[in-house]
Amino acid sequence: MNSNQIFEMALGLEKPWHVKEIIMTKPEAGHHGQIDIYLDFEKGFKFPNGKTHDTVERTWQHLNFFQHKCFLHARVPRVQTADGKTETVKVPWARP
Repeated sequence: MNSNQIFEMALGLEKPWHVKEIIMTKPEAGHHGQIDIYLDFEKGFKFPNGKTHDTVERTWQHLNFFQHKCFLHARVPRVQTADGKTETVKVPWARP
């Protein structure tokens, strides 16, 4: 099991979401380290609430991972609904 798979499991990610990249910054004197986890969705995935219109970059601060601040970064799709409205897809790691 690699680090991407460990974080996918820990975050409870399911299709179409996956960990694309993890960047870890070591702690320095007096400062916490940092983990940046980049999430993405499968190319061409059809979301149930509409056709993908575009994406927006979002960042969330997650709980610390030992002495490291943890941030999740994702390209979040916006979909066009049947009534012509554009809405952002709800992501499983963010509170509603």
